[in-house]
Amino acid sequence: MPELRILIADDHAPVRRSIRSLLESHAQWRVCGEAADGEEAVEEADRLKPDVVLLDVSMPKLNGLEAARRIRQSVPAAQFLVLTMHSSDQLPEEARRAGAREVVMKSDADRSLIGAIESLRAPDRAIPLAGSVVRQWRHVAAFFHSEEERYRVLAPFVADGLAVGEKALHIVAPPDRGRHERRLTDAGIDVAGAEARHQLVLLQWEEAYLRDERFDQHAMIELLRQMLSDGTAQGYLLTRGIAHMEWALQDRPGVHDLAEYESRLNDVLAECADVVICAYDLTKFRGDVIFDVLRSHRMIIIDGSLRENPFYAPPVGREGK
Repeated sequence: MPELRILIADDHAPVRRSIRSLLESHAQWRVCGEAADGEEAVEEADRLKPDVVLLDVSMPKLNGLEAARRIRQSVPAAQFLVLTMHSSDQLPEEARRAGAREVVMKSDADRSLIGAIESLRAPDRAIPLAGSVVRQWRHVAAFFHSEEERYRVLAPFVADGLAVGEKALHIVAPPDRGRHERRLTDAGIDVAGAEARHQLVLLQWEEAYLRDERFDQHAMIELLRQMLSDGTAQGYLLTRGIAHMEWALQDRPGVHDLAEYESRLNDVLAECADVVICAYDLTKFRGDVIFDVLRSHRMIIIDGSLRENPFYAPPVGREGK
C-alpha cells in the first residue's frame, strides 16, 4: 500500500505537534506539511498535493470549511477531515457540503482520529445511494420511469462523490449532454468546475459503447477498466460511474451482447472499489431485455430505492463471484 501523505492545518502549534506525533506512529503515514491558518492551508495543499487534509474548523484568515472548498479546486482527489473543539448539530452537514467526510472532536482525537483516517481510505467503505448504501457489490442496475426520477435519485450520489474528492465518469447520449449538465447544475453541482479540473469526465456513446459504430463488449470492458485505473493513478480513491444505457436501443452490430456484457462487468468491478450504475429507462426498453439485465446484477435501484436483487442469476461456474 502506498504511503499516505497528510497535511495538518491548525492555528495552535501544540495541537499540530500532538496530531503529528499521533499520526506518525502509523508506519505508512507521513505528515507532509503543516499550516497555521486557512490561507496557508490552501497554499500548502496546492504545493504538496496531500492525500488527506486535517482542517481545524476555526482558523485565522480562512476557516476550515472555506479552506476545504478552495483546496478541492486545486487538489480534487484529496480527502478531508474537520477538527473542532465544540460540537454542534449543524457542523457535520456543513462539513459534508464543504467536502469533508467526518468531523473529529479534538478532545477525542487520540482515540478517534486514526480510525477516521483509516475509514477515509478503506476501499470497501459504504457509499450512500438511493436511501441505502453500496457495500460489497458495486455494479448496480437502476430502473427509472422518468428523467425526473433518474436525476432525483442519482444527483445526490454524484454530488456526494465530487464533494469528498472522488472522480465521476458519466456516459450519455450525444444530444443529452447539455441537458445532463443542466440537470446536475440544477441539483447544486458545480459541473463546470468539476469538468475544468477533470474530476468529472463526460463521454458520449460514440466515445465508449459505440466506437466504430458497433458495440464490442470486450473492447468496452477494457476501456472501462483503463478509465477506472486512470482514476486511481490520478490519486482518486475511487470513481463513481453512471451510464445511460439507451445506446442499447440502437440498431448497431453487437448490441445483442448487452446482457452478457453486464454479467462480465461484475467480474471487473469485483477487482476494485469503483461504483458503476447502469441506468435504464423502463418506458423505452422491452420487458424481456429488462429481465435479462435484471438477472445480471446483484444490486438494483427500483422505485427509487437501492436493494439486493432476488432475481440475480450468476453465470454457471461463477456462482461464488
